Amino acid sequence: MSEPAASEAAPAPATRRRRLRLPIAAVLVAGFGALMLAAVASVLVLGLVSAGRNTLTLLNDKADLALAGVEVRVRHQLDPANDMAKTIAGLIERGDLDPADRARLGDTLRGALSAVPDVTGVGFFGPDLTGVRVGRNETALTVHAVDLRGAKDLPPEALDGAERTAPRWAEPLWSQEAGTSYLALFHPVRRQGRYLGQVAVAVSLGDLSRFLSNLYVEQGLNAFVLYDRAHVLAHPSLATLRFDFSGNGDRVPLPRTDQVDDPALTALWAKGRAMESLRKRTEVRMVPVGGDDMLVLLRGMAGYGRQEWTVGIALPADQAGAEVERLYTTALAGLGILLVSVTAALVVGRRISRQVKLLADAADRVRAFEFREVTELPDSRLEELGRAAAAFNAMVAGLRWFETYVPKALVLRLMHRRGGDAGLGSEEREVTVMFTDIRGFSRLAAHLGAADTAALLNDHFTRLASCIEVEDGTVDKFIGDSIMAFWGAPEEQADHAARALRAAHAIARVLHADNRRRAAAGLAPIRVRIALHTGPVVVGNIGSASRINYTIVGDTVNVAARIEELASGLQGDSEVIVLASAATARHADLGTQGAMHAIGRYSLRGRGDTTEVWRMDVGADAAREVSGA
Repeated sequence: MSEPAASEAAPAPATRRRRLRLPIAAVLVAGFGALMLAAVASVLVLGLVSAGRNTLTLLNDKADLALAGVEVRVRHQLDPANDMAKTIAGLIERGDLDPADRARLGDTLRGALSAVPDVTGVGFFGPDLTGVRVGRNETALTVHAVDLRGAKDLPPEALDGAERTAPRWAEPLWSQEAGTSYLALFHPVRRQGRYLGQVAVAVSLGDLSRFLSNLYVEQGLNAFVLYDRAHVLAHPSLATLRFDFSGNGDRVPLPRTDQVDDPALTALWAKGRAMESLRKRTEVRMVPVGGDDMLVLLRGMAGYGRQEWTVGIALPADQAGAEVERLYTTALAGLGILLVSVTAALVVGRRISRQVKLLADAADRVRAFEFREVTELPDSRLEELGRAAAAFNAMVAGLRWFETYVPKALVLRLMHRRGGDAGLGSEEREVTVMFTDIRGFSRLAAHLGAADTAALLNDHFTRLASCIEVEDGTVDKFIGDSIMAFWGAPEEQADHAARALRAAHAIARVLHADNRRRAAAGLAPIRVRIALHTGPVVVGNIGSASRINYTIVGDTVNVAARIEELASGLQGDSEVIVLASAATARHADLGTQGAMHAIGRYSLRGRGDTTEVWRMDVGADAAREVSGA
């Protein structure tokens, strides 16, 4: 090939294309700036688009919270009546209060009413519809005999008590004497299946309206309670308005919605909308009032009679616009907060981690019931952590008090035994039960003030409880000036009777020593009765869904209490008398418990057969040991 040919065949060199090169600063500024702008713009657009939905959701949440708060406070106004009726019925059912003793019944009802200012009146009537009632007026509590025989307009709940076992609220009633409508709760009372009558507790609807009036002044909430579509149970304006329903006949003795001077209520049913059952569901309605719109929030409330009530709150509709404005402002402020948050995150994160570590360490000590070892958590500039620290410190302070009410040793034994399972079941167990009681405590306390009486009991219980706990006994409860304790649970103790007798002997020694001190100070001695009985019981967590106690129940407890009653007639001038059943004496090793001897068989109250009773000779031994000490 010739050179020209070769030259023509050779390809020409390719021309390179120039790449676009950008400064890194421009990339960072433009790139991240554009990304940030797109992100913030997207958030703002999405926020504005969903503002309506967010507003409705937020409004529903606020409505639920506000209505729930009003409902809770209304229930707190009415539920003390249920608690009072339950307490009085329990006293009668247990035999602690004889309904035939009208004088004592009246005193008990008056004392119960004086302790519950939300309740207007309380009474008890037997199957013959006669009894006692206590009413509250502006100056005092008055006790009256009540005779409902032949009375007109009695609610069905007052007449069907023998057919019911549960308390029931009656429909609103009118009191001509008090000049107000009221709600009444009727609680049937039975003892051993026999119907004894009913406890009746009344709550004035005027008091409920005064409560809503105070709520309006304190929080600006225009809350109300509707009985049905046409009638109002409670409203702030009813605190000052007066009505007379004496000639109302069979109609509901309540004001109508157009009589309470509330345009929102008057317009609520203007379009003929039905009032259906809400069943805890919150409903929001827009009501035109003059030239403005009002939001009326409604929620069903049951539990106080056959008729479901309706709790409501009325507020200006422009509050929803305020929510949208706040959402928009928050979205704009988020851009500036984002620039600061990255730098602040590290500092705040380190502070949060330190605070959380302190909280975790303190929680570990609380889990171990080492309340006295928990150090106070420091305050924080972060609101949530500061509130958590304050709440935790307050909780620990409360638990330290709680520790004095619930035996720590008992809780730890239960946790160790069950691995912390709160669902400890009940079981039958043989235990030894102890009852102690101060002889003549009422006469002793009559010469003391309230503070001195409390100090005397606290000192006395501390001395006795320490003797019981040294022998690994469980203090079940303090009843007035008495102690109930037991051995043999939750841990099995083969020598539970011996432990109980040793504790009784130790109590005698402690009381003898304390009485020597009291005698030197010119004080009267404290004389104590102690009773012991051994037998089977049901032991475990017993109580309601909201509150349980680890306790024992059964006939063994009743026998121990009856033996303590027997001791009152046998004590004489002895400082301490210790009586035990033959079952306890046989179960214990009497050679280690001081001298005991049988004193005979006795008939205990409420029991058909007789019980062999033993007595421990503690007087001389305790005095000799105290003198030797």
